[in-house]
Amino acid sequence: MYVEVCGERIAYDEAGSGETILFLHSLGASKGIWREQLRRYSKHFRCIACDAPGHGESSHRRQIDAASIVACHVGLLDALDVRRAHIVGVSMGGCWAMELWRRAPGRVLSLALCDTFASLADPQAPIHAREQALASTDMATFGREYAAVVFKGSPTEAARRVLEEAVAQCDKDAYLQTARACYRSNTENVLATITVPTLVVTGELDDRVVPANSEFLAAHIPGARLAVIPGAGHLPQLDNPVAFDAALESFIGAVPRST
Repeated sequence: MYVEVCGERIAYDEAGSGETILFLHSLGASKGIWREQLRRYSKHFRCIACDAPGHGESSHRRQIDAASIVACHVGLLDALDVRRAHIVGVSMGGCWAMELWRRAPGRVLSLALCDTFASLADPQAPIHAREQALASTDMATFGREYAAVVFKGSPTEAARRVLEEAVAQCDKDAYLQTARACYRSNTENVLATITVPTLVVTGELDDRVVPANSEFLAAHIPGARLAVIPGAGHLPQLDNPVAFDAALESFIGAVPRST
């Protein structure tokens, strides 16, 4: 399914009814990494997972930055007549979840910030690394190499394939524009302003965004809970979905229902 918002054609999957959960994916990935969560949570919620511009099936027509990405998310909620949503974001998706709170706090029921960060000490280092890597390879090869190192648990072959195929499909220029926007994002001054229930999740073995980043978020967001997913790396919903879903279900189930 698609909507036209902010000059982009944004692809999304939707299932279920009730309060809305909006799932935001990681850099280079797609809405497909949330497939099992849509199946599981749609029994009690309206679940929406979308592709960021230039990722998955979404278009890449305009310059990508934090403001444009959040505008697409808000535009998607508007187009689907969603007033407020639980926002679940992993890695880059967590950055955009915090940016969404900064720019449109009235749209947020709760936040689940998974394997993400408020800021990086040296954002240019990962930007340069990705620019160098992609200067001499294609996205399909890059995706296979990424999937080979990012998992630490026991993802299914289907989960590994979803990630590889998502990265292969990602537009290279969009990937690099998005990487620059993501790694340069800084929401440290936003954390103390967050007033909605917040769950911070980290994979125990995450070596991409190490757990100290999640510990920082949990320490600086009022009332935030920290959940450590055992045996999981950077994508805990794929690495250890049983433990991840248990933590997320417990959290969202305890959030007071909106009226």
